[in-house]
Amino acid sequence: MNPNMRLMAMVALVFAAGAHAQEKKIYKWVDKDGKTHISDQLPPEAVGQARKEYNARTGSLKSDVKTQLTPAEKAAADRQAEIEQNALDAAAKAKRIEQGMLMNYETEQDLQRAFDERTDLLKQTVVSLKTSIQSRRAAIITVLNELADLEISGQKPPAEKLNWVKNNHALVVRQTEQMDRLNKSYVQLLAEFADTMQKYRQMKGLVPPADTDPAATTAQQP
Repeated sequence: MNPNMRLMAMVALVFAAGAHAQEKKIYKWVDKDGKTHISDQLPPEAVGQARKEYNARTGSLKSDVKTQLTPAEKAAADRQAEIEQNALDAAAKAKRIEQGMLMNYETEQDLQRAFDERTDLLKQTVVSLKTSIQSRRAAIITVLNELADLEISGQKPPAEKLNWVKNNHALVVRQTEQMDRLNKSYVQLLAEFADTMQKYRQMKGLVPPADTDPAATTAQQP
């Protein structure tokens, strides 16, 4: 081999080795028994578990990997996300219709009815999530009591039940976060409706504009 070519190949190998060293990771995870591990090697049984990955050279956090969902759990999570998005889309569509038809409502009751129809799906979704969360929490408590009885009797809790509790707790957390988002959206919708009602009343001449200063209006009168 040409000496120059050989030198270039060696330099390339050195740079490649350096890049590999920079990309080396340190893993931190908690196993099914609750024990925390820190290592530069990730065992096969920990691949699907939640973990943090750090840059071995700088110590900075590279990624926060969540627990991998089973196909059934992923399908349930996707369904919940779809339901949430549908509720928000329906509310946004109804808002556009409401704004475009503002002057066509004959009474405030008509406007209130439109708002109720607009938010009905969103409220139903929140109620459904709340029911699901309560049911899942009750099931988790039941299983935890069973595991506690096993531990008191000196028996080792089954790993599959521990994983079931962990996965269902994670699902409850996600559903709770989803419900909180929808509740915040509903509160925002209430504020928007109050503003819409105020504008409706102004357009109908039922109340003076909100920014009208009565003193200034009186002063301008002849």
